[in-house]
Amino acid sequence: MSLGHDTIITIGTRLPPGLGIFGRLQALLRDPDADLDDIVKLVQVDPSLTFQVIRLSNSVLYGSKNSCQSLDDAVSRIGLAELQQIVGLAVARQCFQGELELYRISPERLWENAVATGTLMSAFAQQAGADVGAAYATGLLRNIGKVVLNNYPGGVSYPGVTDRPDLHAWEREVHGMTAVEVSAVLLDHWRFSAVTVEAMRGHLAPDPASPHVASLAQMHLACAVAVEWGCALPGEESCWTNDPAMRALAGLKEEAWAGTIELARKQYDRVARIEWSQAA
Repeated sequence: MSLGHDTIITIGTRLPPGLGIFGRLQALLRDPDADLDDIVKLVQVDPSLTFQVIRLSNSVLYGSKNSCQSLDDAVSRIGLAELQQIVGLAVARQCFQGELELYRISPERLWENAVATGTLMSAFAQQAGADVGAAYATGLLRNIGKVVLNNYPGGVSYPGVTDRPDLHAWEREVHGMTAVEVSAVLLDHWRFSAVTVEAMRGHLAPDPASPHVASLAQMHLACAVAVEWGCALPGEESCWTNDPAMRALAGLKEEAWAGTIELARKQYDRVARIEWSQAA
């Protein structure tokens, strides 16, 4: 059964409210007239998200002798760029805590895949001189569409790699669109940037004619490297290409590739090991 725009938005509204706040935060950070008070007030709309941001700012990721007691203290310590990353992590964690039964994906694998693609996108954007925050958000939230399809009433179970090795082709056949296209609809609704929305929608097969082709190719490569790191999701293992042509399309320099992957892996290892019982 094909999903319509309104159905996607309706199911999306049942997801954690932090997603909408994360989208508005991205928009605020792109607004030259926005000030720090606006940003703090936005995050404070969700007490749970505020609590997680404060706790994460006190975690080993941003270790300090003095603990932050308020959101203002946390933002002053870590800065706005890191605030984007912390909010993104907290929101992704909220969304990816449950098993996707229809996909047979455990919450642990869903989280690992989100962190892998998020940190890789951040590293690629930094090397290419692109918007690191937007890239990070794209990678972290790539699987939001899978959550929506998993929660769709009367949803159909993915039969597995043996029967249907191309997950995206199966999704399109069953739902009329892929999970990443569902993700793009939601990110657009939540006011994420046009680059983020288009990178989400088009990264399965990056179009060289797209004005955002570099972001599309970076997202494609992030998924490919996640497979190499052992973080692939069922039915996606064979969908990605990691070669010099794709890296050139992404605006990434061959001589810097190994170093970029090494830095991303170090960040992934730090984030993936967060003790959420102590930081959430």
